[in-house]
Amino acid sequence: MKKKLIALVLFGALTIGVTACSSDDNTSTKVEHVTLDQLPGNTKKFIETTFPNAVIVQATKKSTPNYYGTFYQLTLDNNISIDFDKSGNWTEIETRNNTALPEAFLAQEVPLILAYVNANYPDSFLVELDKNARGFEATLNSGLELIFNAKQEFVGLDLDLDRDEELINEDQLPSAAKRFLTEHFSQASIVLIKKEVGRQTTYDVYLSNGFNIEFDQQGAWTEIESKQDNEIPSVLLPPALITYVQQHYSDYKLVGVEKNRQGFDVELKKGRQEVELLFDQEGNFLRIDR
Repeated sequence: MKKKLIALVLFGALTIGVTACSSDDNTSTKVEHVTLDQLPGNTKKFIETTFPNAVIVQATKKSTPNYYGTFYQLTLDNNISIDFDKSGNWTEIETRNNTALPEAFLAQEVPLILAYVNANYPDSFLVELDKNARGFEATLNSGLELIFNAKQEFVGLDLDLDRDEELINEDQLPSAAKRFLTEHFSQASIVLIKKEVGRQTTYDVYLSNGFNIEFDQQGAWTEIESKQDNEIPSVLLPPALITYVQQHYSDYKLVGVEKNRQGFDVELKKGRQEVELLFDQEGNFLRIDR
């Protein structure tokens, strides 16, 4: 506990209040750094008992709450960010880089949700959990969002399905898409498939290892995104592209790629740093996409 206090006091002494805004808040929301003594008693007790070995490396306070009632946002040194309301009750918790939320925390706070995920998605795990008076939103490492009521009973999937989208089974995928998944992602299971029918039919496949792959009407892949920072198989891209990335961004991971008529739009990631590069169809570097 003393270690936590020292970390926060030092942080507070070296920083001053700042104004910022986040994606889920009003643009006029002010965010200021706070010390441990400025946190609600419930918050301090919760961190002390639930994460006894963690150190608070940053704590901030919002001037107005967000949708979940969040006032305080804490970053811990164990890869966890956790938010609290004005009374000091937790409202949101997530891990950085899509790693698993601690099972001890889930067993203590949401045992029924943990049991549901283990039973129905055994190859996946929880990376984010949001709570309000009506219930919970649980996000899996695959990107799939599950909705539970206040009693932790499963309500449904938060799919945001548009009018031209529907859920389908694996056997409804084009043959080329099924062969692609078998050849390059056989270690993962399919969590969910969305079919979108518009000018052209597309298929959006969510895998248990965090990959999200989009296929066109013929079953050719058009976009691959890693929700868990697993690297995209290099065999899927032109050798010239892979060579360029290895020579100039060797310490980055290739976590996203979009294929179109012009070439490839590649996303690289190193920690919280991200860069997008554009290549032509042969894999020749064009420019950084700013």
